[in-house]
Amino acid sequence: MAGDGADHITALPPELRARIAASLPFRQVAQLATLSRPWRHIHRHTPVVELKLNEDALSEDALAGLELALLRRGQEGSGSRVDTLRITFPVEHDIVDPRVRRHAGLIVALADARRIRITVPGLGSFPRNEWSVDLSPAALDLEVAAVCHPSPTIAGPGAAALQKLCLDTVVVREWPSLPSLRHLALRNVIVEAPYPTGARCPRLEHMCIFECSIGLACVHIDLPLLRSLWMDRAYGAARVTIDAPELEELDVNWSAGYAGEDYRSFTLRAPRLRRLTWSEQFAERVHIDVGRPGSVTSGRIKFTWEPVCCRAMEDLRAQMARILEGLLPELSPEGVADAARPYISLHKSTMEDAHGGEPSSSEKLTCDLSGLMSSRRIRSAVSF
Repeated sequence: MAGDGADHITALPPELRARIAASLPFRQVAQLATLSRPWRHIHRHTPVVELKLNEDALSEDALAGLELALLRRGQEGSGSRVDTLRITFPVEHDIVDPRVRRHAGLIVALADARRIRITVPGLGSFPRNEWSVDLSPAALDLEVAAVCHPSPTIAGPGAAALQKLCLDTVVVREWPSLPSLRHLALRNVIVEAPYPTGARCPRLEHMCIFECSIGLACVHIDLPLLRSLWMDRAYGAARVTIDAPELEELDVNWSAGYAGEDYRSFTLRAPRLRRLTWSEQFAERVHIDVGRPGSVTSGRIKFTWEPVCCRAMEDLRAQMARILEGLLPELSPEGVADAARPYISLHKSTMEDAHGGEPSSSEKLTCDLSGLMSSRRIRSAVSF
């Protein structure tokens, strides 16, 4: 209520009131619908539906009521369709109750939302029970955050049309076959199965691997349409091979290199690569094929040496040289060194110890690929 006693929220257009109500759990939205006539059907129009099935108050009758409300929404046409469904499963003894799974499956089907986020809390151990998510036809975007649980089997009529998948804190033991998937994001995931190939995800274009533990000796990413790949603190694998003929952007990142996180080998075949950002990750052997002449036009290579670093600065310089030789295959190693020298900088710094101990030093070695490749293009144009 405003100071003049008028109810300005109720006076808002129904679309705006529905968006305001969408910030509440769906059970509370349904309760809100009983307050007054203008709010009577608000639960049928909220673009976001959030259901926490781990609430004790959700009896069988309460769940049936929520499911009936979703059924009526679906019967009323496109104006009442759910855009985003957020659903939380309860967990007891590391197992999702079959009764809850049954209700959750029905809710996913009735909501028929474009975006679905499923959250399953974890209890600290690694449950073995498999589970599945049957997607409704409208589903395009699925996010699953299930701490220490196996990633679900993705099925249902919407699986073939799913375009975006994010897996968070799950254990991947098998990859789904998703013929329309274009975006795949992995966050804090334990990977125990070889990465999906073009046979399982033939249209995959963008892939992000963030803080993932890889329980494989070798990682082979072979995706015919992959355009961007971001590998940020992906650790555990000794050998990495990327074969991506359409790859345009590659970002490989780690903190200041430790021997325990080094790759034994890193192999890249990406004849259309345009941008490379490489930060701190060390590999004992590097082989980069970006076509002849090289296709890269921008990016950066950066290594930081610190006293705790197990690699000497000479090793980091040699690593940078090997990467540059792969990016400039038309030049000899000596020619690469001469061309890159103006664009390589070494910054040394010292930081005082806050407790009065010895100061710590660091050295940051950086190559500006954007400047280097720009100078190469200019030189080629002048020569021509």
